Amino acid sequence: MTDFEPVGLVGYSPTLIVANVNTPVKDVKDLVAQLKAKPDKYTYASAGNGTAPHFAAELLKLNAGVVMLGVPYKGSAPAISDTIGGQTQFMFPSLFTAYPHVKSGKLRAMGVAGPKRSASLPDVPTLKEAGADGVDVTQWYAIFAPAKTPKVIVDQINKALNQVLADKEVAKRMEDHGADVESSSPEQLGALVKSELTKWKRVVEKAKLTAD
Repeated sequence: MTDFEPVGLVGYSPTLIVANVNTPVKDVKDLVAQLKAKPDKYTYASAGNGTAPHFAAELLKLNAGVVMLGVPYKGSAPAISDTIGGQTQFMFPSLFTAYPHVKSGKLRAMGVAGPKRSASLPDVPTLKEAGADGVDVTQWYAIFAPAKTPKVIVDQINKALNQVLADKEVAKRMEDHGADVESSSPEQLGALVKSELTKWKRVVEKAKLTAD
């Protein structure tokens, strides 16, 4: 809020729960049942502490009343790689990140952490449909400028950005990779950042998360 000036949204992508293909779990209900019977039976990978995949896993744990060990990585790429390799069994990446690995059969999509199913994976239920309510994590992408960038410059960049996002070829390319275009004004992006900070602060406090 103090280091950057919001310019505009680029798009968003729902969060998935994906599993290593050899993990002996049928679905989300089975995962919850197994974790309740044997806490810490499985581990999940995240892109690092405080990232969306980390928060999505913590929301599932809170709402389902289960324990699952987390392994933070330095980014999504190594986290995805180790989940594919079986060093961790689950991850909560964005559809944008996971889609090529799900389509190739390297990862198994078990649920969408959002209000609706994804058009890219219509057979994958939402977590609410799968019996794990309260996990809604949409990952969004945006452009920011350094703090105190003159408003006239911010507005010029926003206008150019929205012109690019209105291009049908750009929109299709994003959709083909599991993301949807969403533009905004600088003010709308600023309001989103404030609301997200408030939302996740409550989750951090409830889950008693630390920076360690």
